[in-house]
Amino acid sequence: MDRIVTQDPREGPPSPIQEHYQRARERLRAARSIHRRTAGEGFRWAVTIILALIAAILITLYFLNWNSMRGPIARYVSYRIGRPVKIAGDLKVRLFSFTPRVSVDGLTIGNPPWLKSPQMADAQNLTFKIRLLPYLFGGQVYMPLVKVDHPQILIWRDADGRTNWDFNGEKGSNDGMKIPPIQHFIINDGHLEIHDLRRKLSFIGTVSSQEGGKGGAAFALNGDGLLNNRKFTAVVHGGPLINVDTTKPYNFSADIHAGPTHVVTQGSITHPFDLGGIEATMDVAGPNLSQLYYLTGLAFPGTPPYHLSGHLSRNNAIYKITSINGILGDTDLHGDLTVDASSKIPYLSGAMTSKVLNFDDLGPLVGAPPSAKDRAKALAAGATQAEVAPMKHLLPDTPLKVDRLRQMNADVTYSADTVKSRDFPLRRALTHVVLKDGVLTLNPMLFVFAQGRLAGSASIDVRNSVPATDIDARLTDIRLEQFVSGNPPPLEGLLVARAKLHGTGNSIQKTANTASGKFTTIIPSGKIRAAFAELAGINVLNGLGLLLSNDKSDTAVRCAVAHFDVSKGTMTAQRLVFDTDPVLITGKGTVALDGEDMNLEFQGHPKKFRILHLNAPITIKGPINSPQIGVDAGKALPQGGIAAALAFLSPLAVIIPFVDPGLAKDANCAAVVAVGKENGAPITSKVRAQTTPAKLK
Repeated sequence: MDRIVTQDPREGPPSPIQEHYQRARERLRAARSIHRRTAGEGFRWAVTIILALIAAILITLYFLNWNSMRGPIARYVSYRIGRPVKIAGDLKVRLFSFTPRVSVDGLTIGNPPWLKSPQMADAQNLTFKIRLLPYLFGGQVYMPLVKVDHPQILIWRDADGRTNWDFNGEKGSNDGMKIPPIQHFIINDGHLEIHDLRRKLSFIGTVSSQEGGKGGAAFALNGDGLLNNRKFTAVVHGGPLINVDTTKPYNFSADIHAGPTHVVTQGSITHPFDLGGIEATMDVAGPNLSQLYYLTGLAFPGTPPYHLSGHLSRNNAIYKITSINGILGDTDLHGDLTVDASSKIPYLSGAMTSKVLNFDDLGPLVGAPPSAKDRAKALAAGATQAEVAPMKHLLPDTPLKVDRLRQMNADVTYSADTVKSRDFPLRRALTHVVLKDGVLTLNPMLFVFAQGRLAGSASIDVRNSVPATDIDARLTDIRLEQFVSGNPPPLEGLLVARAKLHGTGNSIQKTANTASGKFTTIIPSGKIRAAFAELAGINVLNGLGLLLSNDKSDTAVRCAVAHFDVSKGTMTAQRLVFDTDPVLITGKGTVALDGEDMNLEFQGHPKKFRILHLNAPITIKGPINSPQIGVDAGKALPQGGIAAALAFLSPLAVIIPFVDPGLAKDANCAAVVAVGKENGAPITSKVRAQTTPAKLK
């Protein structure tokens, strides 16, 4: 059909075939013409219908009674957010403008089914305008007006962490609320009610926003309530919004009292209406840093009264607290911290330092109340009498807040250039704290003495209902003379030790009561005041003679070991040996790890001839902080009985039962050191070289 055969006139009339092709070509041309006319008419009809529909829609919208759309619109919004939404009053919409205006009366938003209170929010009227031109050309939505009359908002979080602000069961982002810029923001007689059962917060406040407020402030939130059963007040002010510029910061201030905790903030929202960017200075004070959990959701350690300042910056879900500076008790504190709230569990990281750490300020860290010096400060800061009351036991029994440790992760280092202590010659301190998925570790946990160090690690596993604690601590190169006074000191030498313990319980005391493991301490060599060595062996004549004559001569300590097995919170001596040149002292007994009871007995065995030696052991009994030291005279009764019998023969014979020929042998110090090494005492080659006196080498 594409090739048409034509006939030359000079060749005569066309043949039948040529006539057939000619007619076919004419029919094809006619069909194409009809198709073009039909397509053109169809397109024109389609455009006409579409324009008619648009016109009909526009006319309908223009004359629409929007109240008839309240139900469909409310049902659509309900579907989108998963909450019942109602519009009880008038719905007015002005669409035909470059700044459409919407006004809604009687708007209510319901709560999720698990919450008894039916409404999350309601307002007598919500009116807003939207500027379309920037948005139509790819810009940002801009709202010239937002006006809310008598809004009432309920914020709720239960003890399990369920909230009424997570719509459709989806957890909201922690990046910060981003809303379109608002030029004129008016809140008339707003009421805000917050109940956070996890943080024990109950708050009822009023919210208002009016242009031209006092001092230029337009936004104001004022309210009070309870936080952890203590009075809570909040006052927040912001500047006017009528001339707000999204490229310039929006200033605000906040003054918050949460019981005895006081927070003052001056700052700005970097880009107004984008709460993901904040810069602010903070000043925080209170009796215990751990109480900030109810405000921040972070598990800070217990501390004495504190006063800290710093700079807070927020970049969506990342919070940085820099230039931290202040005091906790008598300890200065400096450093930087970062909180990453982008995931379900916040992550705290950073580094803190102190120029001078007061050792007493570590007490509240493990649950002890502030020191006597800090109690008055704590009471003045708002602490209760119960919080600062002296402990009933040697070890604190304050329960560990295990639920808090499960709600965050952390990686923080702490170091102190100098340590101030009344009882220990400490120099420096260092620790690395890691909290991950319910397991808290301190590794290393280091204290440097004037001579020697205490180094180790600790782990607390709070994943189960009852926390489990593991401690592995070592004393190395400790010089005994730094713990005693005198010139010369009455005791000198090197000490090494190791404690490896495991216990369960939600407090220090309960963990100690269940602990099991081993404890070993060794003195490989040293010196002791000769008078004390004699008295330790109850060599009365020699000991008292040296003591009364103020003789300060010393004698060698060949070696000493104290090795205990620990079970159910009780240390049982497996080997107690203190070997000096004149006396070998052995012992036995038990010590309760909670410090409430000890029952030790030491027996002296003279190595040299001694007159007036009692065969009675020295006993140490009672609590560790106030032990009673005595002599078990009952075991010396046989000596007294023999002496009484011999008195009938001769007065001088009375002395015979109290004479000791001094047949005790030296302890095997090499074996003593071996015991320590087998049980993990950190004995180095340097220490081993000191275990054998020169005369035995």
